[in-house]
Amino acid sequence: MHDWQYFFNHDRSNLNQGTYRIFEPEWKAEILHWFSQEDVAKEQKEDFIQALIDFDDGCGDFYRYRAYFLAAEALSQFPECSLGDAIVEQLLKWSYAYFRQDKRDWQILPKPLVKTARKTLELTDQKRVIAAFVHLVHTTESRTVLRLAAEKLGTLDSGNKSAIAALVLMPITEDRHGFWQRIYSLGKIAVGDETAIAVLVNDIKKMPDQEICVHGIRALGDIAYGNQTAIATLSKTLETSQYDHERLQAAQTLLQVDSNNQIAINVLFELVKNVGQSPKHPDDAQYIADGAARVLSQIDPSNQLAINALVDLIRTAHDHSDLNLAVKDLGRFGAGNETAIVTLIELITSTKDDYLLCDAAESLEKIDSGNKLALSTLFQILETTQNESQRLDAAENLLKIDPGNPKAIATLCQIRQSNPYEHESILTDAVQNLEQLDPENKLVQEKLNEVIPTLLRFIQIFQQDDENKNCCNNATIRLPCESCLLDIADSLTKILQKEHLPQVVITLKDYLSKKFYKNNSYRYEAVFKIIWHCAQNLTYPDFHKVIN
Repeated sequence: MHDWQYFFNHDRSNLNQGTYRIFEPEWKAEILHWFSQEDVAKEQKEDFIQALIDFDDGCGDFYRYRAYFLAAEALSQFPECSLGDAIVEQLLKWSYAYFRQDKRDWQILPKPLVKTARKTLELTDQKRVIAAFVHLVHTTESRTVLRLAAEKLGTLDSGNKSAIAALVLMPITEDRHGFWQRIYSLGKIAVGDETAIAVLVNDIKKMPDQEICVHGIRALGDIAYGNQTAIATLSKTLETSQYDHERLQAAQTLLQVDSNNQIAINVLFELVKNVGQSPKHPDDAQYIADGAARVLSQIDPSNQLAINALVDLIRTAHDHSDLNLAVKDLGRFGAGNETAIVTLIELITSTKDDYLLCDAAESLEKIDSGNKLALSTLFQILETTQNESQRLDAAENLLKIDPGNPKAIATLCQIRQSNPYEHESILTDAVQNLEQLDPENKLVQEKLNEVIPTLLRFIQIFQQDDENKNCCNNATIRLPCESCLLDIADSLTKILQKEHLPQVVITLKDYLSKKFYKNNSYRYEAVFKIIWHCAQNLTYPDFHKVIN
């Protein structure tokens, strides 16, 4: 079978008579294999690629993009294609703004298009993509573009010497920002590179402040496994630093590059024992002790000293965030430990903070599976608290312990029908939790059929606030309007079932017009993301029918 029209035969007059296997996931592997076959004429392959990149879908370009991305992937099997350079250039323009030289290219592109284009870059002809980034690294006059391009080049071609050299030789100002940029970039791509390790070691010695020094130490751990220069530098930091934050990070990093380093382990024990020893800064000492205990627990989950440190922190913490962190850590590392179990039980029976109760109950269940107190605590919160956010937190944790619990499902699906603006943060939290539910559960199916129209209605009636205001906020988190809508859109795509898709497209399609983009770009982005998802999961004829 050498005729490419077996996979793709566009009949504009009657789409149902056409052939659109290019949009069916189960055919993708065979199509790519077709491009690799030597007995298929080059002219056939060229014609197929041309047909894919020229496809005019007549329904908002959603399937045009899908066809184009398939053509780009085909280059991995057919790299000699005469259209390859143009295709990769287009992918790069969709992926990264700095590849767009023409002013007409500088429009804001929808995030799903950018994300998919970047993913496709990793699946297309790698020689062309790498060559484009190497050229950019050597020619750009922008330090920011150089750094970003070098980072990407390093991920596409691990250990690429041009990328590492560009970062090592990049001139930096003697300030914290310049150091931080280089540290961050080298830590991502320069694994095992001696020159990069030497530069990081030198930067650590010249760090202008403690915070950046900690970042430098962390980056060294990411790239310098087994490197003697790194080990010596970290050991010296442990001996000479007067800052516990630095010593904690150096000890943790030293164990990354030298897994059984006794010096690092001894320092961690010392930091654990220091909890409560800094009367001027008790919260800071507790934070350091908790961090050290966490690292020790990862080395030895049953380490009693580490568990005791977490227990002490729970009993003495002055800072609420430190207390919650210690409770969660105890749940990760204290499995079966009687001290840990008793401590959590004491906390549950004494605290009146429902958020802390939820965390403690979850941790107790992790280290003492089937504990009735953990289950009854979450039930009690669901039954008694008036705080919707706390009820959602309890429901989420209850489902981890008891998947399919009807009370928890009902709570997560309890989205307000009237004036959702009054409870944006509750709505957002609830939607983010819905995705964990089992769509095969009949109760879940019923609830989702109630919830999805409410979410669509929220997107429809949403009005963009003043740029300086926030539409979704609660006591601890303030989210901009964009995050509020995009979070809802993201979770909605995870809970939609195939039978919902046509009606979703019909409901939202009008919000893709230029008029709505100008009036509310946040909503446009959210709607685009949802309809993009629908286009990935509907046949081309079905999608064309509902969107036109």
